[in-house]
Amino acid sequence: MRSRSIRPAFTLVELLVVIAIIGILVGLLLPAVQAAREAARRMQCTNNVRQIGLACHNYHSTLRRMPPGRLVYDGTNSAGAPTKVVTGFLAMLLPYMEGANLHDIYDQTYGFDDVANQTAVNMEVAAFTCPSPPGDRTMPIYSGWNMGWTTDPAALDPTLTGFETSYQGVRGLHHLSGDPSTGQTHVWDEKCGILNETGSRFADITDGTNNTLLLFEMTGKPTHWLFGKVQPTATNAQFYSYGPWAGNNGVGIYNWSNDGLTKGCDTCNRFINVDNEASPYGFHPGVVVIVLADGSTRTLAETVDAQVFVDLCRKQDGNVLGDY
Repeated sequence: MRSRSIRPAFTLVELLVVIAIIGILVGLLLPAVQAAREAARRMQCTNNVRQIGLACHNYHSTLRRMPPGRLVYDGTNSAGAPTKVVTGFLAMLLPYMEGANLHDIYDQTYGFDDVANQTAVNMEVAAFTCPSPPGDRTMPIYSGWNMGWTTDPAALDPTLTGFETSYQGVRGLHHLSGDPSTGQTHVWDEKCGILNETGSRFADITDGTNNTLLLFEMTGKPTHWLFGKVQPTATNAQFYSYGPWAGNNGVGIYNWSNDGLTKGCDTCNRFINVDNEASPYGFHPGVVVIVLADGSTRTLAETVDAQVFVDLCRKQDGNVLGDY
């Protein structure tokens, strides 16, 4: 009598157990993979600011001063009409960081907001772009000198756009000054940063190049971000004042209220990772990437003391820095 052969197979229960184990392993590995990816992105971001910092040093070696955060002067547009010509310092640095080809395309005879420069300003420059922020990085162009400082987003020309930069230079600073016990006042130090409108010499940085902030991360545009959450489309056109790599890159940094809803007030004492309009903002958990005037890079915690941040930004305040 022929015996029947029994084929080995998984039971349904065994299959479900295996699937559950695989799911648990994936759940354990996924955060580690995401952390590794973010570590790689932060390393690339750090390398970017290092390159820009070195380009600033090369610029200084050639012209004996740092680039101005922005240039604004009377000129004409490509149609021959009188206008203000606006160019940011990142555009000036292109020849000092292997960007000569793009520098040749970007015509600094005209402003970054001129139609003649649309091809150039919409190009992505890898060294100017942190890989961590999500979404499209092409943003509207706002140049208040030629738009009458309007706040109406409808006044923006939809045909004029530019590719975002993740890195900005310190031009000025809005901050609190005075004795906290008797009351502090909101003040505006217009030219306290290294990348002000005339540029600075190393000799001007009397606080020391290793104690003074040169560049900081401010990214995420054209999207408006507040404490890590996407906000509705900006209703104030001036939100786009800073952003394109070819535009106004010398920032007057704002201080913010604790809830992030008010800027530049007499109780505003926060700076980092609050709002990405005009203050340090990054997508690396808890920190932003910076480069100091000596070319060294590091991360700056969003919890850093406000006075320490103010002292870092001002090149001649004479204050002794605390830990950061």
